[in-house]
Amino acid sequence: MLAQQYQDEQVFSELEISPAEQFRQQWNQQSGPIPFWKQKTVIDQNAELVVYAGTIPLSGWASPRAFALQGLVLVAALLCAGNWYFTRQSGPLQDQIDAHRAQTQQEVKRESEIMEATQAEIRRISNSAKNVFNLHMSSTPLTRQQALQELQTSLEDSRKTLDQYKQRAALKEQDLRASQSVAVIAYSGTPLMFSLALMMAAGMVLGGVQKDYPKNRQARRAGDFYLYFATAEGLWPNLVFLGFLHFALSGAAYGLDNLFQSLGPIFWIVFWAGFGFLVLRYFVMVSRDMHRVMQMRLPVNEWGLDNKILLRITTSVLVMFFCMEASFISVCYFLLLAARRA
Repeated sequence: MLAQQYQDEQVFSELEISPAEQFRQQWNQQSGPIPFWKQKTVIDQNAELVVYAGTIPLSGWASPRAFALQGLVLVAALLCAGNWYFTRQSGPLQDQIDAHRAQTQQEVKRESEIMEATQAEIRRISNSAKNVFNLHMSSTPLTRQQALQELQTSLEDSRKTLDQYKQRAALKEQDLRASQSVAVIAYSGTPLMFSLALMMAAGMVLGGVQKDYPKNRQARRAGDFYLYFATAEGLWPNLVFLGFLHFALSGAAYGLDNLFQSLGPIFWIVFWAGFGFLVLRYFVMVSRDMHRVMQMRLPVNEWGLDNKILLRITTSVLVMFFCMEASFISVCYFLLLAARRA
């Protein structure tokens, strides 16, 4: 009897707690030294209560953009920096640089040997007791003075040719190094642009959702909800996306160029199709959480065109990514021009 009474009191007490207070209690009950993990856990477990985020004071709760910056962009920036560090002196362009340098050293050695032979011939003629000499550069015998003059002229021509060759080789190496440096920046930075696009698309998602659901009172916070769920749902998927992109763009720098050539186009078709499927599945998960927090009924087919929130998320991220990537590639191109002219 006493146990039944205690249970009734406990149920009654829970019914008295408002959803906002439940949200606060669940946040306060989270343990751990890292606020980001606490926030992710609360969002994962209580998507419908995220509506109270920002409306009640919670110590340590990060704003939507700060939360996304920590969960999506920071890890992408670290991977970008690591990929740049490990690939900055490797890959096909580095192989071209090494081959060009070896060829240059070989040519310089050959020209130096020719110059040393010419100088030795000048010393021999200068110390010789003969007055007439036969040189390979002349079809007729030459006097000592004529022979020395021909050899000096040949030596000067060789020096000029060697200096010009060194200058051309240095310019070519500079061009190759500039191309390599910018290519590494572009290949390492593109995955970062994707993660940035996930975060920066919040404004477009907000505008689209407000246009599609003008009567929904939570539509004005759709951008914040998107950032919360895109980060909470995308922490691990984002790592997979980054891995896909770094593998595709920088794989050759890790010695996988022969593997790529042997796989053929079918592999890349399957590869990018799988990448697109994983991204779309991630967007479906985010749209599902947004339906819950905005108290809207899910469409019959979450993957179909009836899911307006899914369409808004997909188009917003794609448009933002292409815009940011175009700007990033433009900056890389200007860096390349500047490096070549330096």
